[in-house]
Amino acid sequence: MKIRIIIIGLLLLCFGISQIEDVPKSKQAPQEEKISDAEELMRSGPETKGIQPQPLKFKTGRTGWKVQIPGNRPLATVAYEDGLIFVGGGYGSYEFYALEAKTGKLAWMFKTGDDGPTAAVVRKGYVVFNTESCIIYVLRAKTGEKVWEKWLGDPLMSQPAIDDKYVYMAYPGNDGSHHLACMTLEKGEEVWDVSIAGDLISAPVINDGSVYITCFDGTVYRHNTKDGKLVWSQKKQATCAPTIYDNRIFVSLRQELKDGDKIKQYEGMATLDDKDGEQQQKELWSKREAPYLAYGRPTAKTSTLSELDASVGFGSPPAAAKLDQAKSNVGQYSVAGCWAYQGSRPVIKNGYSYNAMGNEIQALDVTSGKQKWSKKYDDLSEEGIGGRVFSPPSYANKKLFLGSGSGDVFCLREKDGKVLWKEKVDASISFQPAVAHGMVFISCDNGMLYGINSGDAQDDGWYMWGGNSEHNK
Repeated sequence: MKIRIIIIGLLLLCFGISQIEDVPKSKQAPQEEKISDAEELMRSGPETKGIQPQPLKFKTGRTGWKVQIPGNRPLATVAYEDGLIFVGGGYGSYEFYALEAKTGKLAWMFKTGDDGPTAAVVRKGYVVFNTESCIIYVLRAKTGEKVWEKWLGDPLMSQPAIDDKYVYMAYPGNDGSHHLACMTLEKGEEVWDVSIAGDLISAPVINDGSVYITCFDGTVYRHNTKDGKLVWSQKKQATCAPTIYDNRIFVSLRQELKDGDKIKQYEGMATLDDKDGEQQQKELWSKREAPYLAYGRPTAKTSTLSELDASVGFGSPPAAAKLDQAKSNVGQYSVAGCWAYQGSRPVIKNGYSYNAMGNEIQALDVTSGKQKWSKKYDDLSEEGIGGRVFSPPSYANKKLFLGSGSGDVFCLREKDGKVLWKEKVDASISFQPAVAHGMVFISCDNGMLYGINSGDAQDDGWYMWGGNSEHNK
């Protein structure tokens, strides 16, 4: 059972509390933020004193900045709006930060009531994120002022999506089922709530009046955004969040094939019909062996993930997370691993699908599945905590931007995969980069955050995980 023991000496002295009982985290009520003024939050604690950006200059001459986020915890993709980037303090932290995009200088900090801020989304001056444990928050992006919060459930391994009016989020309910909920952006009022198979891979995806999800058991769903009505669901072995393009859903799928006495895992791309979710091709595009989908593989950072889970009170896999689903389908069996897992999700632009599978980056024609180009990197053997050699690619200005588990940052030309530039950072990279106004923002697994000048001010438009707040750029 996940337990938090709160030992705060100042409270004991000031309020005369002689004993604080161990409280099961999953049963705690929502904690109201007692200090709502963002400037007051900034003036206290080591969480802000540690925010000291350093100028950065690579051997190639490329410049930028880097900052060590206090706690040295794995960081998720930043979100960008109006000159600021927004990032949680990492898996296990209680801090959420706004930094100046050009300099890395702290703008404000918000203390959460629970641990593990996810990747954020930002829109219309609202920044939205949830903690791994329990709570979804909506803040004012300029100031960090809390607009509302809501306790949902423990653990929350995916991130939210938002459109102009609503927030969409998955959570484990008290009834033993997972749920997909829609709430108003401005007040957090419930609009609808439906049952789903389990937690989501990465996030909900919004497109043209529908919200699409992939659960860790591989089921893909399409619901109406207006009332939550199920349009269709397909029990697949999907291994990433869906991407919607030209009335089709693009998703990577897992297959098991027998090879003698062994069962091997394979992965490839497929498209589903938007009307009914039916798979449109018999054979997967660009199918290849995928040992990274098997639980317990030698390269997996199992001990690191166990330590991360233990650091937030998970001594064993929590039943509410339904981690057996992720273990069977994507090879993850920890909350931290599922929190960081993004799979082989493609970016689709100009009639081509771009994605990374294993140690290979490729471009596929979206009509035929024929490979346009492929780049394989045999020297990149290290994986990030999300279990992959590469992060999913980001797209801006006819270029692809990726991070790797060995700490490499790539900028590739869209048309042929040529490496336009490559830099090395200090730690593994699991999460997709963000790209805004000539800056590439890299979140590392050791809490280091980089802002790298790309050298081209037109490199712009991929402002958060999935490109925008609907995760379908």
